[in-house]
Amino acid sequence: MTTLTVTAAQVRPLHGAVARRFFAGGTVNIGAVVYVDSSGTVQHTAGGAIGTTKTLAGIAVSTPDGGSSAASGERVDVAVSGPVAGFSSMTPGTVGFVSNTAGGVEDAAGTKSAIVGVAIAADTFLVRPQVVDLS
Repeated sequence: MTTLTVTAAQVRPLHGAVARRFFAGGTVNIGAVVYVDSSGTVQHTAGGAIGTTKTLAGIAVSTPDGGSSAASGERVDVAVSGPVAGFSSMTPGTVGFVSNTAGGVEDAAGTKSAIVGVAIAADTFLVRPQVVDLS
């Protein structure tokens, strides 16, 4: 399993991406995979926790101030579908799964598997959240 590398300062939604504004339920790093919690806020996902994969939202892509993270209660934009730049050294066609490490994306399924999307270029990830195994 390899964790896909993301550089927060380079993360941005590309043409065709669909983003939605949420409030952070804890510190949310730009480039992190997030889920919607029971309060309607977003937090980092973790593949080992069923509650964080079954409500997978997408990838955090920006804050209103352009920072690299949003603190609890601050606004954060999340790409819920479409292309997102800011990754590196990916192989096109590689499927990205929710990592067992909070907020990460890996090239192999975690404990509680959910697909985040697929690499479409060395630096671009196509966000397409899908829950595949919650056993």
